[in-house]
Amino acid sequence: MNPSELTAVVLIAGCGTRIRDVVAEPKSLLQVGGETIINRHLRLFGEVGIRKVILVVGYKKELILRTIEPFRESLDITIVANDDYTTLGNGVSLQMGIEATDGPVLVFDGDLIYARDILERFASEAHPTSVVVGKASIDDIECTKPMLDAKGFIRLFVDKRAVTEEELERFTFAGEAMGILKFSDADRLSLLALCKEFYSVPERQLLNWEHVLNCFLPKHDVWSHFDDSEAWIEIDTPEDYEDAKEKAGLLNKEG
Repeated sequence: MNPSELTAVVLIAGCGTRIRDVVAEPKSLLQVGGETIINRHLRLFGEVGIRKVILVVGYKKELILRTIEPFRESLDITIVANDDYTTLGNGVSLQMGIEATDGPVLVFDGDLIYARDILERFASEAHPTSVVVGKASIDDIECTKPMLDAKGFIRLFVDKRAVTEEELERFTFAGEAMGILKFSDADRLSLLALCKEFYSVPERQLLNWEHVLNCFLPKHDVWSHFDDSEAWIEIDTPEDYEDAKEKAGLLNKEG
């Protein structure tokens, strides 16, 4: 697929409660390797040929809008506001983002940092509906663990808990979902309809996208796109941020 056919949807509405001791600004404005996380996303989109971008913003959105202004000349950026980000989680942000576009999409967790070649491979080579999966331990409780059927399609995400024996009998552990997803236009529309139904229940509105995807996966073929690169990190905690700064050279390496 030509990356120019894709729209990038970046989820950056949340306030990053686990890292608030380090920064009071949105996590996407943290500096790693001399640039903010959101500016890094936008720079890499331009470098690989992605031109259409949806930013789902919320917490201190005016700071983000000021930061991304230089990219408006080279990218077609649409702003979608999740102003109720304390009661509407990133699953609702996902719904808002994919509703604001048409055609195939790439969806990004906004606190993810990755090397350009990871994005290039996924955007151009991966199955039209797929998830980037990296190396991980099945014993890592924190990571989002894709579980595969016999054909290699993801049928379950196990998040923030251990994989059960029954799940291991049914599925194969793939690694860790990095936080980059791709949907064909048909699957985007199917997911959007499911999101509207799922998040119409108030008790579900703070649940992350893994929960609604677990309703989507049994009936839709979502491919596991494994990438063995170690040049990526998701920043959830102050420790993650320190690791990201130490990893800056690897993250900026091309090839």
